[in-house]
Amino acid sequence: MAVERRINTSEIEDVVCRLKDIIAVSAVTDAAGALSEIHVLTGSSRPAKQVVRDVESAIMARLHIPVDHKIISIAQIDDGSSQYDHSRLKFSDVSISLNGSRTQATVRLSRNDVVHAGTADGMSSPTGQMKLIATATLRAIEDTGISNAGLVLEDVSEVSAAGRKVALVLINMVTDRGDDMLTGSAVIKQDLWKGVVNATLDAVNRRLRLIRHN
Repeated sequence: MAVERRINTSEIEDVVCRLKDIIAVSAVTDAAGALSEIHVLTGSSRPAKQVVRDVESAIMARLHIPVDHKIISIAQIDDGSSQYDHSRLKFSDVSISLNGSRTQATVRLSRNDVVHAGTADGMSSPTGQMKLIATATLRAIEDTGISNAGLVLEDVSEVSAAGRKVALVLINMVTDRGDDMLTGSAVIKQDLWKGVVNATLDAVNRRLRLIRHN
């Protein structure tokens, strides 16, 4: 008759703590000595589902103990790792060329040390310039090839909040599944043009993972 191995929670915790980005682990057994709960505290660099799979695999590989994923609970803290996501688009520069009543805006964005440019032409008015800069930003985003969605500028404006000037943009993201409105904002720090670019990036970068090619 086979003798069932009694779970050693310290062994479980030691194995899991060796996994990437794990901060703390607590394994719990029930009255019969069977593994009933595994609580894991981790950073925010990886999806919780991936952490669960890693925990299951590590315990099985090292201790030969099958684990039901339902008993694994994951708590994630913001460890700042998302701030260093190099796949995000970043402001490089913006310029405007005037030709009578016509204006051409050019925006350059960087991603993974590669610069992408976008341009837009239109009427030369203060509001028109803001719209052209936002549109040029969207064209630069399209130039990266990270999106198979259509990005259409709906509106851009400059507002005041708490004594600060803020650029606001509203973008319509068009996909096979329909339309989705994206909003973004950025505090204007002396440079209105850069503020408009950053507000546009704020809207799109929030959905960057969702609009990439599958």
